Amino acid sequence: MDDEDKAISELKRVDHLIYVTLKYTRTVDVIRTIIEKLISTLNHKSEAIFTSLMDNNKVSAVAAVPLVRMKDLEKQYPKDKTVKDIVDFYVLLKRIFNTDYRAKEEYRKNVTLVTRDHEVNIEKLKNYYEITQDYVKYLNEEIKA
Repeated sequence: MDDEDKAISELKRVDHLIYVTLKYTRTVDVIRTIIEKLISTLNHKSEAIFTSLMDNNKVSAVAAVPLVRMKDLEKQYPKDKTVKDIVDFYVLLKRIFNTDYRAKEEYRKNVTLVTRDHEVNIEKLKNYYEITQDYVKYLNEEIKA
């Protein structure tokens, strides 16, 4: 399975987690898992892009560290504002995932993951999912073309 398929399969898992798992299991752990899957989706997509660039001899090596790879993606497409937005979104997700957190209203309708700088509820999570879908679609169409 190539990296592009991995990104799409991760999005399918996120869809299931949001619309099925989160409906019945309203915990912060599920929210964290969804954020982790969104990060993984963008990791797979960036890896696929760099593999393609390497095959076309546009880059000589692919960074092993996903964050470095995302920053390199920004360097590869310096005039593309959407790529910068993707990298910024990726950094935001990583920051939310890696920081200390607490649960607010766990096991209830308005379950929220609370960090020092952000609050992620179900609506915001759905928004992140849609943004990730749009970015993956953009990267498939614009950059791979």
